[in-house]
Amino acid sequence: MRRAMAIITICFLSAGLAWSGQLDGDLSITEYFASNQIVAKEFFNAENVVDDIKEPPLSGDIYEFDAKSTKKAFFYSMLVPGAGQYYAGSRIKPFVYLAAEAIIWSGYFSFKNKGNDQRTRYQDYADQHYVWEDFMGWWDGLSQAQQDSFSHRLPWDDYNNQVIKDHEYYENIGKYDQFQIGWFDIPIEAYPPPYGDSVYFEGTSREIYVQMRKKANDYFQNANTMIMLSLGNRIISAFEAALTAKKFNKGKKRFAFRIKTKKFGEAEVPMLTWNYTF
Repeated sequence: MRRAMAIITICFLSAGLAWSGQLDGDLSITEYFASNQIVAKEFFNAENVVDDIKEPPLSGDIYEFDAKSTKKAFFYSMLVPGAGQYYAGSRIKPFVYLAAEAIIWSGYFSFKNKGNDQRTRYQDYADQHYVWEDFMGWWDGLSQAQQDSFSHRLPWDDYNNQVIKDHEYYENIGKYDQFQIGWFDIPIEAYPPPYGDSVYFEGTSREIYVQMRKKANDYFQNANTMIMLSLGNRIISAFEAALTAKKFNKGKKRFAFRIKTKKFGEAEVPMLTWNYTF
């Protein structure tokens, strides 16, 4: 917020200082001040105080120490962790948050790729060890009442009269006991219970398959965890960036003196202004 604390107007209206003529031959007073701007700038920073002696910077544009927006810093870091810190003047923190974000996303892609590879493995294993024709032959031999006692079905293509090997298919054949029929090392006569644990599970190809799927799901779960860590990194970075911007603004003061002209009647009068921004 900019407030003009004081405006000091010095009007040189005496006979010797009320100019309406020309300066430097062809320059009017307005043109002179436009081409020869006179600015006195003094910046005070609490950090530059040594033994009660203020040492203002001797260079820099008048806008160098403009206040930093905490809102901008917050949203910059929400988009790219560390960007808000860079905007607020920090030169170390941005790399810390950005490096953390890079590590997190590297972990995400690593776990995601491992999950995809493991999914391909367990699907190939199922294709080699699960005979869905055996299951459907057993299933079609059940009465309607027996079929109704089971909660799930294999996804089926009525047009081609075969199963659809989608996500549901690969989940069902390992997760539900009724689909134990079809694993090559479990006999068709092993009638699965509608509910509860199957007696044909441990040491079978079905158990190996279930463990393979669990490993793939663990990889995917770790990838999801990386996404949550990324979100947490962005939130922490955003709030920290806002605090950094607030800290930057604290104690910053700017004083500016500027000479310009203003027309009073027929005369061009030089005017000295003093602004204080905080």
